[in-house]
Amino acid sequence: MTEAYPKVSVVVINARDKEWLGKCLESLVKTDYPDFETIVVDCQTPRIEEWIAEHFKGIKLMHLAEDIGPSASHNVGAAKADPSSEYLAFLDNDTTVEPSWLKELIKIIHNDKETGIAQAKILKMGRENRLDHTGLAIDSLGTWCTTLDMKEENFNEVLEVFAASLAACIVSRDAFNKAGGFDDDYFIYDDDTDFCWRARLVGYKVLFVPSARVSHSGQIVKGVKPKKLFHGVKNRGYTLLKNYELGNLWWRICVYYVVMSLCALTFLFLLKPGQALASLRGLADMIVNFKKIWQKRVKIQSSRRVSDKELFLQKLLRKDVWATLSYLRNVAPVAIV
Repeated sequence: MTEAYPKVSVVVINARDKEWLGKCLESLVKTDYPDFETIVVDCQTPRIEEWIAEHFKGIKLMHLAEDIGPSASHNVGAAKADPSSEYLAFLDNDTTVEPSWLKELIKIIHNDKETGIAQAKILKMGRENRLDHTGLAIDSLGTWCTTLDMKEENFNEVLEVFAASLAACIVSRDAFNKAGGFDDDYFIYDDDTDFCWRARLVGYKVLFVPSARVSHSGQIVKGVKPKKLFHGVKNRGYTLLKNYELGNLWWRICVYYVVMSLCALTFLFLLKPGQALASLRGLADMIVNFKKIWQKRVKIQSSRRVSDKELFLQKLLRKDVWATLSYLRNVAPVAIV
């Protein structure tokens, strides 16, 4: 390790796939950064040990017989990382990176100790003139004000954002540890929002780095699977309950329950009982596990250094619900066709 090039552990999460993972690793080995290791955390891909050994040398593999979900997989990768690594980079398996992506991220994050997380400019694979997700801010119910489908040419300056997409980002080890890592209970969805929020509360900034370029497939599947819907509903509520100051929490969580209950009724009206039940189960889970969530909240709030007011003044937290309403209006109708 040198001062200019601190060691980085790159964690790629994967589940039941070799095709996308192969493309990701083929691009990753061309990275021009001199001191990094690659860790693949895989869930349930048959014979992946032999496949990795045959096609990609020097990669650490953690193969799991059960699907623990992306959130826990990120933690497994972090735990497997070389102790000398100052930074942890995270990639989804359906990404491809440009050779300079890691060097550009390090250039920003290593020169500013207040920056704990930095996200690459994530482009839509096959439509590289358009952006994938970046959490510019969140509305009152935790929905991202996102860069999705915006022109990439309009985002060529480093800027502070509320949350980074875990599809392609880097985290300082200190920020990871102080924020407490990812919440294993999330399984999938909103773990990036929650993690970045907690990192912000202990004093770290989150930056968008346009010179670090990554393409992301973001594989779109038709329909909303009840299992994923369940996790999405519960996790959004978990994130609100854990991270808002008490004075800003109550009306937001009440509105969230009303909005998601109406969504469940909409699913019933559209003859989607599985999705309706999943939505209601997500809301019920927050009640059943309220004590556990509140214990996490107490720990988070006890280490808080940044107030909600500061985040509101920076316009990283917003007081409206327009992003949520836009999501429900534009995304949900398509998803349930």
